[in-house]
Order: sequence, then C-alpha cells, then structure tokens
Amino acid sequence: MSVYPGLSCTSKDQGPRVLTVASVNRVVRFGPFQADLKSGELRRNGQRVRLQELPFQVLSLLLERHGDVVTREELRNKIWPADTFVDFDHGLNKAINKIRGALGDRPELPRYIETVSRRGYRFIAPVVAGTPKEAPTPLPKLRLAVLPFENLSEDPAQEYFSDGMTDEMIAQLGRLDPQRLGVIARTSAMQYKRTPKDISTIGRELGIDYIVEGSVRRSGNRVRIAAQLIKVADQTHLWSESYEREMDDMLGLQNDVARRIGRSLALELLPEMAPGASSPGKLHPDAHEHYLRGRFLAMQRTETALLAGIECFERALAEDPDYAPAHAGLADCYSLLSWFGALRPHEAAPKARTAAQRALALDDKLGAAHCSLALMHFWYEWRWSDAERELRRAIELNPSYPAAHHWLGSFLSAMGRLEEAVEQHRLAIELDPLSLIIAKSIADPYYYGRQFDAAEQYIRNVLEREPRFAPGHFDLGRVLLCQGNHAAAIEAFERADNISQNPSATAALACAAAFGGQKDRALQLLQDAQQRSVGRYLPSPLVAQIYLGLGDPDTAFQWMEKGIEERSYWLVLTRQDPFYDPFRRHPRFQSLLEIIGF
Repeated sequence: MSVYPGLSCTSKDQGPRVLTVASVNRVVRFGPFQADLKSGELRRNGQRVRLQELPFQVLSLLLERHGDVVTREELRNKIWPADTFVDFDHGLNKAINKIRGALGDRPELPRYIETVSRRGYRFIAPVVAGTPKEAPTPLPKLRLAVLPFENLSEDPAQEYFSDGMTDEMIAQLGRLDPQRLGVIARTSAMQYKRTPKDISTIGRELGIDYIVEGSVRRSGNRVRIAAQLIKVADQTHLWSESYEREMDDMLGLQNDVARRIGRSLALELLPEMAPGASSPGKLHPDAHEHYLRGRFLAMQRTETALLAGIECFERALAEDPDYAPAHAGLADCYSLLSWFGALRPHEAAPKARTAAQRALALDDKLGAAHCSLALMHFWYEWRWSDAERELRRAIELNPSYPAAHHWLGSFLSAMGRLEEAVEQHRLAIELDPLSLIIAKSIADPYYYGRQFDAAEQYIRNVLEREPRFAPGHFDLGRVLLCQGNHAAAIEAFERADNISQNPSATAALACAAAFGGQKDRALQLLQDAQQRSVGRYLPSPLVAQIYLGLGDPDTAFQWMEKGIEERSYWLVLTRQDPFYDPFRRHPRFQSLLEIIGF
C-alpha cells in the first residue's frame, strides 16, 4: 500500500493518487495513534484521547487525503453545512488547534498536520489503514531526551567534556530498547543548553515523555556525574543518583548510568524490558579525552573545527590505535571536508574509507562506522547495493541514529524510490526534530518527484525557523529554477552565497543568472567562483550547469565528464534531478548515466 500517494518519480504531469481509507476501512493508524473513523474515537497507545466531533471530522478528511493538500474551501464544503451561520475561518482554525492539541503537534514544527500557506492543510505522517483486527493497538513507544549535561567545573575549557558525556549518554540509551524507546538526537537536545525553558515546554516542543538531565564536575583525574530521570507529564523525579569515578573507568560509568536509567523505566512502565549488563571494554583515559574533544569540534560542522577535530582523533589513536570510535570520527570529518569543498574527493574519500573500514574491523557493531562507509559507497564509489546494505545495517544496529535514516532517505531519493525516502526522512525528523538539515531534506523526495510546490513549502517552513540557513536558500533556489521562476531563484542563490561565502553557492547563482538571460553576469560569477576555489574543490557538475544555462551543451558535457574523473558527489543525483529533464535525450547525457552506473 502506498504510504505517500502524492509522490511521483517519473512524470510531473501525473496527478496525485488519492487513497480514501474511509471507504474501505474504518481504522487508521499513524504514529502511536489509532483513529476509528466510524465511531469517531481517537486513541493514543490504546488510551482514549478526547476530541470533539467537528475537529474529528476535519482530522478524518485529512487522513483520507494524507499526503495531499486539503484546501480550506474543500473543508468548508464537506464539513460546514451551507446554512450554518458561523465564522468559518475562526471555526476551522479552532478545529485545527484542537486536533494539534490532541496529537501534541506544533504548527511551526509539524509532525502530523502541516499548514500550507494561503491554501489549506496536509496530513504528513505515514498512515496505515486496516480493519480493527488488522490494526491491533501497538505497544507504547516512549520518547526520551537527554538534556545537555551542565559543566560544573570551574574551567570553561571543560565544556567539551560535559558535551561528550551528553553524547555518550544519548548513544547508550539509544541502544537500550530501540523498538520501545526513542531517544532524541544530539542536534535537537543541544539546542536546550543553558535554556530558561521549563520541563513542560521542552517536553511539548520535542514531543517526549521523559527527560534525563544531569551535571558533570571534573577535578584532576576524578569526575563526578549526577543524573536524574524526570517524567514530563507531571515532572515527577523517578530516579536520581550521582557517581564519582576515576577517568580511566569512564566507559564503565557511562554504561552504568544508562543501565540504571533503563531499569528505572522498566520498573515504571516497561516491565518486560530488561537492559543487559553489558561489559564495557578497557578504555584508555587520554585516548577517550582526545576523542571527546574531537567529537565536540566535529559537531560544530565548520571547516576549521573539522580540521581541529581530525587532529584530536589522531591524538586519540596515537594513545590507543584500536579505539574504533576515533576511527569513525576521522571518517566523518574527511567526508564533511569534501562536502564543504575543503578537500577534493580523491583526497578525502580514500582517507574516509580507510578510517571507516578500520573502525569496523575493530568493532563491526559500530553503527556510525557502517554509515560512514555507506557514504563512501554512495558518494564516491557509486556502489549502490553496498551503500544501501551498510545504511540498513547502521539502522539495524542503532534504530535511534538519525543520520543513518537521513542518509538512507537521501540515497533512496537519488535512486528514485521516493515513497521510501519520505518515510526515512520522517523517522529522522522524529529522532532529531530540531535539526535544520534533516528538516530541509524532507523536501528532496518531492523535488525529485517534480512536486515543486510541496518541496518549496517544506523548505520555506525551515527558513521561517532560521532565515540565515544557507543550505535552505540553496535548495529553494534549485526548486524555483526548475519551476522556471528565474528571478526568485537568483534571489535565493544570492542569499545562500552571501551567507555561506561558498564557491558552490556562487556557481549556483551563476547558473540561475544564465537561465535568467543574464549571460555577462553568469560568466563573471563563474570566474569569481573559480578564483575563490583556488586550492579548494569546486564541483565540475555545477560548472556544467552554468554552461547548460548559457546554451552551450558541448562545453557543459565536457565539465560533466570531468566530474566523472573527480568522482563528484553531485553526479549521484543526475538520474533523478529534474534540472536535467530538458537534456535527458542527449546521447552524451545517456552515456554519462551509464558510466555512473544508472
């Protein structure tokens, strides 16, 4: 059954396929909810959720048309009788607010109901329809967030250590029982560092049931950690404890804290969940400290910080050559440096691949290393089946790892498997709801499916949250360019270029200028991009796109062929990217697809 019926992977002329669930089934499931469309009952994990009749009718219509925009006019015609003398706009807004309140949804960060500006609403979560016998009440899945551990050491330079403890706690808890316990990812959790927001607000914003908060105080070679588990609904403190250990027993301490929190959850709500008493290996304290510094730097996602992160990981490996997480950290840094254009693919990819393979040789259950290796198969080697296998193995090992779901979604989009891609991006968003890059990526399957209006709306939603998010402006420019809105595309790429100062954004701006008939400006911008990328990497396919806009396909295909020599990441998108639709019948383009492996 199609979960996202509005997606099309072959033709922009194909209309949306609408599945009407009410006509064949009366029970609809989405997330932890179950809606009985006949009786008008809504349940969450088997418990009745109060929702009045009119809001339930609106929800039912949105569920029947899940994935499609239901206009305000349609809602008025189907639900509000013509002889009803009420303020329709007020009534509809009130109904939508009631639904969102029942689902724990937020308009600025929707998980279920998305507002489509000036048009209507769209139900965006995966929906499964069936009879009551086919749709048993699912076991409850709890959602938990680890707030950033507070650094109580007098030295601010120890911030990396408290952040590292937060990262490790998220990883440990994510492995307890992934099918029953969803742990919010680091990117979202870290946005509450030193926040004045209370537990109830954080719980509502993240859609979670429990919060772990704690503190770290380090003195010399000893560290004291305090942690507590809080139930969001009534702010009950279910468990609280503190530990003091030597640094060389840090891994054991992290395992101990995670197991104790797991036992507390088991006693409270999940009696069948029994966290195993894993036996952590011996950890070199200096190696772990360098690793934590490297993770702290790598998470900043800047070129300078990534280079410094590599240095820290290498110091960790000098202390302990068999420390698998440090090898995985190296792989991620090299991959991202290539993404930013700081290293050419031929420089970055072999180093990233070697580091990922070494990490897996030491610990084949390290999900992050499987994900890193998958990116090499996907971006650089163009080994599609190997890439998918490694990504799915990463998810199997750690279902709470949002990066694996995110990259699997990107891979599936490039392969044209768009409905599967949307599902993976949704899972990533559930695990990391405040990550801008993950929220933006949900637009990709719609862009590749030629559903440009939907893609544009998703990206604009992200830009409303963070107007200076350069990747959002970049992707918005791509969508607008394919819509033929050259002036708006130029404006979007100008913003991306001004914010990022990245030569790739300058090249994209040159491309939009070329298609917009600004030939002289396009050539000047191309020259600027090439001058700014001296000693760096400017992907040749982006240069090729400029020449396509200038009406010079021969030169464009020469640059595309150069991209093959570079093993440019941008080429993995050519099979699905609608930008190339006018050029797909060209023999040289067909030849390129064959060489790439499509």
